[in-house]
Amino acid sequence: MKWVSLLVMAATLLCGATAQAQEKVLPVPPIKPAVPKGWPPKLNRLNGHPVTLTPKEKAGVGIAEQWEARPDLPAAGPDGAVTYLFGATMPSVVCRPMTICDIALEPGEKDNGAPQVGDNVRWKFSRAESGDGPNKVVHVIVKPTEPGLVTDLMLATDRRFYVIKLVSTEDRTMPEVRFTYPDELEKRWNEARGRSASAAPPAPRVVSATATTPTDIARLDFAFDLSGDDPIWKPVRVYSNGSKTFIQFPPEVKSDDLPALVALSDDDQEQGVNYRLVGNAFVVDKVLQKAALIAGVGSDQTKVVLTHDMGSHR
Repeated sequence: MKWVSLLVMAATLLCGATAQAQEKVLPVPPIKPAVPKGWPPKLNRLNGHPVTLTPKEKAGVGIAEQWEARPDLPAAGPDGAVTYLFGATMPSVVCRPMTICDIALEPGEKDNGAPQVGDNVRWKFSRAESGDGPNKVVHVIVKPTEPGLVTDLMLATDRRFYVIKLVSTEDRTMPEVRFTYPDELEKRWNEARGRSASAAPPAPRVVSATATTPTDIARLDFAFDLSGDDPIWKPVRVYSNGSKTFIQFPPEVKSDDLPALVALSDDDQEQGVNYRLVGNAFVVDKVLQKAALIAGVGSDQTKVVLTHDMGSHR
């Protein structure tokens, strides 16, 4: 009986080893994912076909895209703030998750309700104030929840309407964003002229249909090219409103370091021109076609030439 038990045990072990060997050589069929036919689904358009724009609609879209693509660049403002000229182009605010970005309005400007945002799920907003009285500043605090987002923000105030592009990235940000305003420059210019006129003998009054017309942002002309040297006072932007030319300098440049301005004739002969310093900008009471900003003399002279591109209005 002992030998019989040993033979049974050996047979069992042999059968188990054979079965394991057979299991190892058996091919494993590939597992195919169960993807339904026609996946991913096509975009479900409510009317079943794409919209064809009319010539009028194409022209309108072209105007909006041209304004959004205007090459006017922001400048460095106080405390490292990114400063846009309001109305020159669509401003962009770049922010990263886990940080906040501050969009500051003009001192004394009041917001008319909460901002309207294309994506109000993945972008968070809050409101803050600084200062007091007529110098109170409203701040729109922006915070994205993840990188790779693009949307827009619209904000109505008692002075103007803001349209701002919002972009989120993994590691780039603009902590503070500010604006300068062409209508404010013209207002200060007119106030300065008013003070000069009040000090002089009264002159016959001439009524002008456009004397009190505010600056039309859409008609601002930024078609000025800069050439020559690259000094620290090189203008950050030059534009015209159809009657005046505004030459805006970096805000950190002191008035004592600013250059002199001369108009240039067709043969580049220097000509005198009337202008006034308003804030950090030269305001010229005419539309310049060609001019030069000059600092220093001789071999130390620095010169930047402004040329108005008459064939462009950007």
